Amino acid sequence: MLTLRGLEPHHMTETVFARMPTPEELEMLELPAGEPVMILHRTTYTQANVAIEYATGVHSASRFSWTYSFILPD
Repeated sequence: MLTLRGLEPHHMTETVFARMPTPEELEMLELPAGEPVMILHRTTYTQANVAIEYATGVHSASRFSWTYSFILPD
């Protein structure tokens, strides 16, 4: 199990949404005019609900794919 300074990840929350890119994102991602980007915000928490990691990703919408797998509780 991965630990970060003794803090063990337990669960995370992800938010995914689309928006139009900034001029800098257009250039960095080499996007055609009018193409949106997908934004991913993820926060990882310990079992005690302490946030231990936050990440943001900016992705080209035409090259974006997200797959989730879940184990459902009884």
